[in-house]
Amino acid sequence: GKLLAEKINQIKPDLVISANCPTLSQQYALNASKKNNVKFIMWIQDFYSIAVESILKKKFNFLITPITSLFKFLEKKQVHDSDHLIIISENFLTQLLEWKLNKDKITYIPNWGNINQINFSKNKDISFIKNNNLNINKFRIIYTGTLGLKHNPNIIIEIAKNFPNIDILIIGSGTGILKLKNYTTKYNNIKLFNLLPFEEVSSALSSADILLAMLNTEAGMFSVPSKILNYLCAGKTILLSAPKNNLASKIIMSSKSGMVIDPENTKDMLKFIKDVSQDQNLIKTYSINSRKYAEENFDLNKISRKFEIIIEKIKIV
Repeated sequence: GKLLAEKINQIKPDLVISANCPTLSQQYALNASKKNNVKFIMWIQDFYSIAVESILKKKFNFLITPITSLFKFLEKKQVHDSDHLIIISENFLTQLLEWKLNKDKITYIPNWGNINQINFSKNKDISFIKNNNLNINKFRIIYTGTLGLKHNPNIIIEIAKNFPNIDILIIGSGTGILKLKNYTTKYNNIKLFNLLPFEEVSSALSSADILLAMLNTEAGMFSVPSKILNYLCAGKTILLSAPKNNLASKIIMSSKSGMVIDPENTKDMLKFIKDVSQDQNLIKTYSINSRKYAEENFDLNKISRKFEIIIEKIKIV
């Protein structure tokens, strides 16, 4: 946060757009922006204060009140002090209105996937499979990105246990990866990979039959698993374990690009995997629907214009 504030003091930009910035660091950036008369747009990807409270409830119950009070105070102050807010889910509006924010100060712009660099192919891209000495003929489930406190690695273990002939590739980082390492000997169909250079991501996604995403029930109100956006670009069947009121869940259900299953409903999740693995026509339908949604909604020209309108609205000179 201090380094970021120093950079703002040095550059003195016309505008700061801040996303994915932890609350404490955000305060330094916002203070520096106000000091230099810099317009500040807070691009809200998550509510950190809600996440902190949710995580502390599970781990350190006695610390909840002082820490969550601090985070709520700062986050509430930051949204009020910002010149404009961009939210990635309309669900976030409820919290902001509860904090007495003016709706005119808030713009909803959903996140998007990299449709220009995530390629779509009706057939599997086997280059990633070959380069990593994997069996070309195996049915394959892939999870990419962070596997952390908002996700449940037990779901992956359960899939591995019930489908020993299906390969489950986890390409990512986080505390969940450490847990899965303890099970790779028992379930050799769990295969762990480090995060890939972006130029290899398209090939990896294209090698999957099912792309998996997860979000715990308590995280459903403050977070959106944006990995599904690149999953849609890849044009693959998507299995999302998440609350159905989450934005990502709504996208998958409305686009008919896969299945959304409640995080506690392991039985239906396993049934979906079994059904899809035995029906290539079903896979094809979900895949076509996935890519169609991406092509219809990830137009960068249209998205860029939405940002331009906000910048014009806050009157940067």
